[in-house]
Amino acid sequence: MFTVKEILERTGAKLVKGSSRGKVSGVSIDSRTIKPNELFIAIKGERFDGHAFIEEASRRGAAAIVFSDKGYEKTALKHAGAIPSLRVKNTVWALGALAYSYRARFKIPVIAVTGSNGKTTTKEMLKAILSKRFSVLCNPGTQNNHIGVPLAVFKLQKKHHLAVIEIGASRAGEIDRLSWILQPSAGVITNIGPAHLESFKNLQGVFKTKIELTRNLSKDAKLVINQDDRFLSGLNGPDLHRVTFGFNRSCDFYAEGIKQTEKETSFVLNGKHHIALKALGRHNVYNALASIAVAKSFGIGYNEIKDALSIFKAPPMRMQLFDVNNVRIISDCYNSNPDSLASALEFLSEYSSKGKKIAVCGDMLELGECARSLHFDIGKKLAGRKIDFLITVGPLSKNIASGAHAGGMSKESIRTYSSVSEAANALYELARGSDVVLIKGSRAMQMENIIKCFTGSSIR
Repeated sequence: MFTVKEILERTGAKLVKGSSRGKVSGVSIDSRTIKPNELFIAIKGERFDGHAFIEEASRRGAAAIVFSDKGYEKTALKHAGAIPSLRVKNTVWALGALAYSYRARFKIPVIAVTGSNGKTTTKEMLKAILSKRFSVLCNPGTQNNHIGVPLAVFKLQKKHHLAVIEIGASRAGEIDRLSWILQPSAGVITNIGPAHLESFKNLQGVFKTKIELTRNLSKDAKLVINQDDRFLSGLNGPDLHRVTFGFNRSCDFYAEGIKQTEKETSFVLNGKHHIALKALGRHNVYNALASIAVAKSFGIGYNEIKDALSIFKAPPMRMQLFDVNNVRIISDCYNSNPDSLASALEFLSEYSSKGKKIAVCGDMLELGECARSLHFDIGKKLAGRKIDFLITVGPLSKNIASGAHAGGMSKESIRTYSSVSEAANALYELARGSDVVLIKGSRAMQMENIIKCFTGSSIR
């Protein structure tokens, strides 16, 4: 994959031990899974420090080591044995620089997908469609940051015809860096919403960060954007080759006649093509439209698109439906922010049920100074929906409860708890046959544990 000399040149590293004549066959940041002859890069994170595992990586056959901690150089470099050891200022930066160099070896299209909501589902939908004709590389799950994206790039092989890579950001500059690594041939921005406001302060900050993607698009790259989004609709420029999607007929790809049942969401594309999704919720229509817009630019036919989307399954913990003792559970536990929660509550409100409709809402995190007001606003809107009971989990979600009461929901219909176990017990007592229950909260809230308590088993 790289010679040690190439690593020195690409990263600006200093060789402090060993020879520059060696080679590495791959790149790893995990001493537990490193393979013989791979390069070990000692990443230092908030909860871990890869420098502590250099000795183990060496024992497992690492061909070279990249590190940044000068203290390690002085006290423990002997543990690396005779293998080349390279010091850099920042190992995360070095990881990205090597990924940029490696990506340049592949003259294939790379599609970068970003946005506040729907990134992962859009990426997976697009992969499902494009795989009808091509060998497609994707980054797994939500590994979309300054570590996950480079590691995905290193998985590129000659067999791949193209790559679809999701990129995320929790602070300004990250999209710029990740898209620089990828040098995208096409870009997708799904929407601009109130996520990571702790870092971005406001929606304008989110918008500025997401459009960093445009800085590194190739000359003729298409930029697929949500025309219904108030920020993205005005995004334009002489060098931007825009392709738009939305619910308005003025879009290049538009949906109308949207229908939802217990098993699918369907719509009519551009007034001609009937599309059926097993992915539930109106928000997934947007994800499908974005995927279709990109797929058509690669020559995929509408019949292939229909077939791929008809069998597509949403990633785990995203609008998953299953029954327990005749109670319908809607598990949307992967994450939560005001826009995604509003979409899920809309789905619950419109869901056909003979029993009660119960919303179980956990805290939405990383919303900064606006957190309380955003929770309150969601609660107020919830009160206007066809939802019978509200259960909240966590200190911030008490504001959802307050908002719901202010919006007209009775106190008897609202229950607040500090832990998922308390909420699970309350749900177990409240829910009965034919009821429908939505469970949603930020990832750190681990709302899926409510389901485990309620069902007595884990969701699969």
